[in-house]
Amino acid sequence: MHSERRNSPRIEILGKLHGHTVAFDVPVLVREISLGGMAVETEIALAEGSVHEFLLTLGDGSTVELAGKVMHSRLISEEGDPSYVSGVQFVDDQAAEDPSSSAAAPYDSLT
Repeated sequence: MHSERRNSPRIEILGKLHGHTVAFDVPVLVREISLGGMAVETEIALAEGSVHEFLLTLGDGSTVELAGKVMHSRLISEEGDPSYVSGVQFVDDQAAEDPSSSAAAPYDSLT
């Protein structure tokens, strides 16, 4: 039997929530979100293990800033501009400020 690793149910919201990474201003499209994390689509691969601050714009125009650690990133499309989906686990503010887990190397080459 397959064991679900996630503790929180995911909600698919493709196209309804978008934003960008704060430090590098890379646009993100949120594909799914839960209490524990989110799946985001970007034009670049985010380095596994890196921590990013995400500024997200909600449907009513309000914004929220969240910190998250990249758990994985994979290429989903090479047609035209490449697209990547990354799994992000939300972290607390202290973890986001820890330089040892920061986004010093924000991108993977995946080549």
